Amino acid sequence: MESLTQSVATIYKKLVIHLDKDELREEVNNQLLLTMKSSSAEEEYTKNLVKAIVFHVESTKALHGILQPLLLNEKYPNLDGVSQLMNRAQVRIENGMDELIPLYQEQIESEESNNDLVTQLEIYFTTTFTELRLTYRFVDAFGTESNKELFQPLFHFPAEEVGETILKYTRTYASLIFEKTLNQK
Repeated sequence: MESLTQSVATIYKKLVIHLDKDELREEVNNQLLLTMKSSSAEEEYTKNLVKAIVFHVESTKALHGILQPLLLNEKYPNLDGVSQLMNRAQVRIENGMDELIPLYQEQIESEESNNDLVTQLEIYFTTTFTELRLTYRFVDAFGTESNKELFQPLFHFPAEEVGETILKYTRTYASLIFEKTLNQK
């Protein structure tokens, strides 16, 4: 039996091989541009970036929260059900923004960076956006009938461990995709 890391690595390798990275980069850039255009000044732009980052991170957490019981109960996701749960979760996230934003703001301000605030927020925006997209891709592939054999080994490991490993791979791939974007500029 292969290890959890090998199983998740195999899944991510297959997920990312078909990922149109240029399309993803364009989507990120378009979202950043929309955020910038909807902001009248730099201060509003930074607030909108923080709000988007909060939304991305909390949505990714919600998706992982949906995954946990599925893994625990050895069930494959019903994609319509996941979509409904995510819609409800994102409404809760939007409704909780006033409480969430200060927590994230505090964390961002406490971190040391060589970048100015706007650049750092754009980096966070890009990576959190990409992490969310990759997590959706993972869940979508997990819920696709033809992939059951690929995902079946995940049921042999503790659900929490699987979730943590998925998160690590998501973050790693998001960073790698982003890093390549920076190097191409």
